Amino acid sequence: MKCAELNRLLSPYIDGELDLQSALAVEAHLQECPRCSAAIAGVQTLRTAISRACEPAKAPLRLREAVQAQFAAAPQQATSRSLGFCLAATPGIAALLIVGWLALAQPWNAQSSAGTAQGTRIVYHLAGGNHVKANLRTLKNHLDAEPNLQVVVVAHSDGINFLLQGAQDTEGQPYIGALRELRARGVEFRVCTNTLTRQQIDTRAVVPEAVLVPSGIAEISRLQKKEGYTYLRL
Repeated sequence: MKCAELNRLLSPYIDGELDLQSALAVEAHLQECPRCSAAIAGVQTLRTAISRACEPAKAPLRLREAVQAQFAAAPQQATSRSLGFCLAATPGIAALLIVGWLALAQPWNAQSSAGTAQGTRIVYHLAGGNHVKANLRTLKNHLDAEPNLQVVVVAHSDGINFLLQGAQDTEGQPYIGALRELRARGVEFRVCTNTLTRQQIDTRAVVPEAVLVPSGIAEISRLQKKEGYTYLRL
């Protein structure tokens, strides 16, 4: 799959609307292409920022007037064409720019921001198996710094390996002890069933500390869109 084709499938992939074959092709491309991986992370971050910053509330009059004045300053058609080109050419960069604007716009929606400051929800995306021990240490440090954190770890591709029965780190130490410690602190682990099917792994091989979800990427998207989780990639 080429980058141009992935760009066309980006939104349906994030929304979990692709068939299994197409979704697997996208995941394979993301494993090999840092640019597209950054783009999809940017879009996911954008969606989370919009859902949090734009909760049902009327913007103040000064903001509405400023937006109207901006549109009046240039032809609407040219503005739309320029924005469309920017988003199509560099979705990750465009997403980050819009997220930055939302962050600057927070004062007019300070009440909503204050409501999400407590009980922060994080979904950690784990797609690789090379640095699991360091990733789990990072997660512990995050919990130590923010005790009220709500964390879901969604694993797919090679990222599921440490959640299989008998899995060990590079020093031969079982992961199960660290998993149980994190579960005791409220961390949830979710494993992509699509990955198990593709790698021909029996679902019974998954440790009891983790649960299965049909699609890892679709689960990440659902947590962001429906439950207000912030996306982080391990």
